[in-house]
Amino acid sequence: MGLFDFFKKQKTPIIKDNTFIVWEACSVSHSEVVPGFVKYLHDLGYHVSVLVDPDRIKEGLFEKFNLPNVTLNKIKTKDTRKFFKKADLSQIKGILVTTVGKIHNGIGYDDCYDTFNQTLDKEKLFLVEHDIKAAVDANLWNEKIITLREMDYKGAKSIAINPHYFGEVKITPKNDEIINFLTVGIIRPRKKNNGTIINAALELHKKGITNFKITVVGKGKIKDIPKEIQKYFDMKGRLPFNKMYEEIEKADFMITAYDSDNERHNRYITTGTSGNFQLIYGFLKPCLINEKYAPLNRFNKSNSIIYSKNEEYCLAMEKGIKMSKEEYKTLQEKLKETANAFYQDSLDNFKKLLEQ
Repeated sequence: MGLFDFFKKQKTPIIKDNTFIVWEACSVSHSEVVPGFVKYLHDLGYHVSVLVDPDRIKEGLFEKFNLPNVTLNKIKTKDTRKFFKKADLSQIKGILVTTVGKIHNGIGYDDCYDTFNQTLDKEKLFLVEHDIKAAVDANLWNEKIITLREMDYKGAKSIAINPHYFGEVKITPKNDEIINFLTVGIIRPRKKNNGTIINAALELHKKGITNFKITVVGKGKIKDIPKEIQKYFDMKGRLPFNKMYEEIEKADFMITAYDSDNERHNRYITTGTSGNFQLIYGFLKPCLINEKYAPLNRFNKSNSIIYSKNEEYCLAMEKGIKMSKEEYKTLQEKLKETANAFYQDSLDNFKKLLEQ
């Protein structure tokens, strides 16, 4: 664990003279964005007091962190809510809620303030929205709301801050023998997008290309994979954060299977985004991605493997398998440039927001 304070038994967060609180109000998901937001506030000079479900901390969410002036509070959600309602918050520099959907009633954002004691200056409450569709459709969108990237939906503007820092991760070169493609999420052949990955593996197998494996972090059973290609799949199941980090570090490519013909996948280029993108930026793992989803998420042929149609997925994987170490290193270097630029843009946006 890094060089920050960690308190095992407490019911109120640690507050210092220059404290900014980061609170993940969802106890189940979205915690992966918290380290990145903490890093921005840390770099802006604050003491950051982190409130996240204690189980996520136990799972190693901050395993790679080595930042001073950061406090991880071990407080249950119900006690966190009690604190925010009863405590004097007048000295807090700010509160960032990293999943706003957990503290408003789905109608608008004004009621979010009701979660907190009225000693909190409303201008010091900052909210992160993971999908803007409902608010925009209801004409209740607020352009000071933070999103994980620029959105492209009905002209709505937001404050784009992308949290892709996970700590001092290992940036690894391309593997020598078995090329490791990693996917995070559910994999089942009945899901069309997962079928794309399975079909590509079948094609590679038929071509006699066998020096690859597909690591699956998430739900899925090996029995759901055709027998002739089961040997290429390493089903890890759901992993705690520290183990997931290890698997990503060992991988060569992150694979996505967003389907350009699937309307539900349009959210990845309109109203929302994917946690996969944060992992790609943070661990500098080049990805395979459909060209439809590439530009808005800052992927291109210099930092990723781009394909046009599902039928080309096998060729995209084959390109990754046959890529030289030098070519792979160039992809990583370009991806690093992209991630660094995204980080600086986000830091500047955060600074401007706090100065408003």
